[in-house]
Amino acid sequence: MLPLTYNAIELPAYNANVLRAILGLHVVEKHLEAIPADSLLIRMEAAPCNPSDIAFLIGGYNVVKPLPAIPGFEGTGTVVAAGTESHARSLIGKRVSCFSQSATYGTWAEYIVLNINQIIPVDDRLSTEQGAVFFVNPFTAFGLFEMAQAKKSKAILINAAGGRVAEIMHAFARKHEIKTLGIVRKSKTADSLIQKGWDSVLVSTEENFKDSLQKKIDEMCVDIAFDAVGGELTGLIAGCLPEDGELVVYGGLSGKEIGGIGSIPLIFRELRIKGFNLNKWFLRAGSQKIAEASLLLTEMHLSGDIESPVSIQVKPEEIIKGLKHYLGSMSEGKMLLRFT
Repeated sequence: MLPLTYNAIELPAYNANVLRAILGLHVVEKHLEAIPADSLLIRMEAAPCNPSDIAFLIGGYNVVKPLPAIPGFEGTGTVVAAGTESHARSLIGKRVSCFSQSATYGTWAEYIVLNINQIIPVDDRLSTEQGAVFFVNPFTAFGLFEMAQAKKSKAILINAAGGRVAEIMHAFARKHEIKTLGIVRKSKTADSLIQKGWDSVLVSTEENFKDSLQKKIDEMCVDIAFDAVGGELTGLIAGCLPEDGELVVYGGLSGKEIGGIGSIPLIFRELRIKGFNLNKWFLRAGSQKIAEASLLLTEMHLSGDIESPVSIQVKPEEIIKGLKHYLGSMSEGKMLLRFT
């Protein structure tokens, strides 16, 4: 099969103006000569665009690749070749979900080379759409919800409650009879979440939001909060938590630094603020826990407890159109890049 020539989407330069960054994307030919011993060659079926991909395009993400670079952190495909290592070769023909922050490769390409530790076998009952988004959001939600379980929380708070991670965490919470308090920016989103079974949803742009937040946290006995936004709102949430409260930051959608955290409540309530890194969670979790999580998440996808809405599917040459659509309707679902 090697040497191999394939198409990939290439980013020539980072640009803080997201539209200009997107307009710079184009399809190029790439060449592959060999596969490392413990690595796999995956023929990609589909790859989504996540908020982290947008942050990457503008140079605002923790991962910065040498330019020109191939974007894309997750996706799904089939292992079509492997290096000489026996475990790697045993995966040939398997359908997988993958995650990569490699400097050389990205999932927005017809083929990708990955280490065996960067893939999870995908159940054949899952659709391409489900397999493409099986890695980042579901396992992030699983890892975050573990923290609430370890704390034996009776209720959790999630900022950016309209997001996919929040949706999956809500599904976990319902299974374990843990109450959910959400924060969103629009009343329309709040109404939708209440219809889906959230116990309470607050709109951050409404008057007296801080008072309402404090009241709900007290009423529901929230002792752990999860934030995907950042900025001043993160500090406001932290200031409303009770003694021994915990705030976990797993995203920075606002693009702003966390602020507004009062030193007095932080000290005297012994509040804890920490980050969540999916890569490090995988390193700590071990193969057994990952396999158990994968089985649980698969069953939740198949039962409909977890949905994977896609608002638009595009071919590589339509990437600019697809990303423009995604930016204008992120709450409607993912943009999915299709290679087959």
